Amino acid sequence: MDVGSSIRELRQARGFTQEELAAALFVSRQTISHWESGRTTPDAQSLLLMSALFDVTIDELVRGDVETVVAVEAQERRRARVSYAAASGIGMVGAAVVAPALVAELGALGGALSLAPVVTALAVAGVSRARAAGSASLHVLRGALGSNVELRLHTEGSLHDLMVTVLDEKNEQPCLIRHTASVPRGERWKIEDASGARVARVAYRLIMTGAPLPSLEAKIDGVGTVTMRKSLRMRAGIAEVWELEGCDVSVEGDWLGEKVELAQANRPIASVEFNGQDARLRVPHGRHVLLALTLTFLLVLVRGEEQSI
Repeated sequence: MDVGSSIRELRQARGFTQEELAAALFVSRQTISHWESGRTTPDAQSLLLMSALFDVTIDELVRGDVETVVAVEAQERRRARVSYAAASGIGMVGAAVVAPALVAELGALGGALSLAPVVTALAVAGVSRARAAGSASLHVLRGALGSNVELRLHTEGSLHDLMVTVLDEKNEQPCLIRHTASVPRGERWKIEDASGARVARVAYRLIMTGAPLPSLEAKIDGVGTVTMRKSLRMRAGIAEVWELEGCDVSVEGDWLGEKVELAQANRPIASVEFNGQDARLRVPHGRHVLLALTLTFLLVLVRGEEQSI
């Protein structure tokens, strides 16, 4: 099934008319019609919006249609080139129009000022290209289409200075989890991508409520704040238990066992296997990788906390 048929099927299943879907995506009804008939291909941003609107993965939306993904990438690159050329052309025309009058009136200064439209055009072109790249979100799209992502987390050090190396199947390091600070009754870590940009922050702290109870907090880009905290609950006596809050993902299985599953809306999104200093994370879809990676690190900290008791 091509992506157009998939869009039509999902739209009808959700009870949307073409007009309603067009309004939700900020496009025209004709655009929706062209997508569904296969005359044109949705851009990356529209695919991401439809994924959220229909509550399906990008992979489910395009049905593994690699040609569609290639077409989207080519389309966004072409759009960026056209925007740059158009803006540059407008700037040159503007300079040609104003230059004679400015030179005649102000001489050399007028000649310099006549270049202002060109500079403005180049600035507009740069912004246009940046917006095209941002709106396309091609790296997000490719990540969402990724399947069977497998990562290995290797830990070194104690709970209070833990360093984690993350390796993929090619033994490359797509991200790094590093300890950044020790604070009173707490520790801080940062999760960075391959370029060194921060994608999440993690904090460990002891909350003093009579007895010190540990709490873990992760601020994940694009997700929000997720916490794992230990509390006192009455369950056949007083028992200390860990709870996960702040996201719609649950941890299935024994948190201190050899294997746990991460599930969202009762659907598995990742599995984690622990073996000594290593944790092996398997994620079926790329869009869940950051959340699953951060939760796995929180579980590593939970296990370290429990083992230190």
